[in-house]
Amino acid sequence: MVITLSRQAECGGEAIAQGVAERLGLRIADRDILERIADREGLPITHLAVFDEAVPGPIEAVIAEWRTSMSQPMYLRRLVRALLTLEREDGILIVGRGAAFVLTDPGTLHVRVVAPMPCRVARLVGRTGAGRSEGERLLARNDQARGRFVRRAFDADIDAAYHYDVVINTAELTAEDGAEVIAAAARRKVRRRAMCEAPEDFLSSVLSFQRRPRFPRVSEIVWRRCERRVRGSSR
Repeated sequence: MVITLSRQAECGGEAIAQGVAERLGLRIADRDILERIADREGLPITHLAVFDEAVPGPIEAVIAEWRTSMSQPMYLRRLVRALLTLEREDGILIVGRGAAFVLTDPGTLHVRVVAPMPCRVARLVGRTGAGRSEGERLLARNDQARGRFVRRAFDADIDAAYHYDVVINTAELTAEDGAEVIAAAARRKVRRRAMCEAPEDFLSSVLSFQRRPRFPRVSEIVWRRCERRVRGSSR
């Protein structure tokens, strides 16, 4: 079982991810995705923070490439590779990093966790003591950064509901409620796949129906795009 969980800041996404993992016996992959890339490249993880769910500005990009010899397209290639490796491990819940736009196996459950801005601001203010206007500014900046990252890397709208199987609004739902809904959806998806294991022709027809025909395998498109960018930057 593989689940991807995209989340807005201060909507309780991390608590929901923990609840889902406990209910289904999954391992959570979050910041350790960066650790995989950093270990593979022999870099401190702090040097990759500028690329994490964000698109660095021109000056930041130049400094980051000078420090790490890594550009945004190179980072995206390594991110896609890391996500596809995690997909093969199974029994995992991947938090963020655009995983929903890379992992397109019909058995993967894609989840988005959101909440209205006033709810999120109130939570941030209560947690950090920041002012209301400052909290709203920080959250808006975070939303813009994540949205720009997905748009630049995967040519997709992070807020478009059709990319996800389940969208959880935590304005009224608790983290426990959200975890229950997601766990139930994941179990149901596993049961549906198990029922369709034979005959092969029926399974093939079901899977082709589930594959979202409007969207080709995104990871392949991203990989080709990154390859072109890397070749272009090396000239």
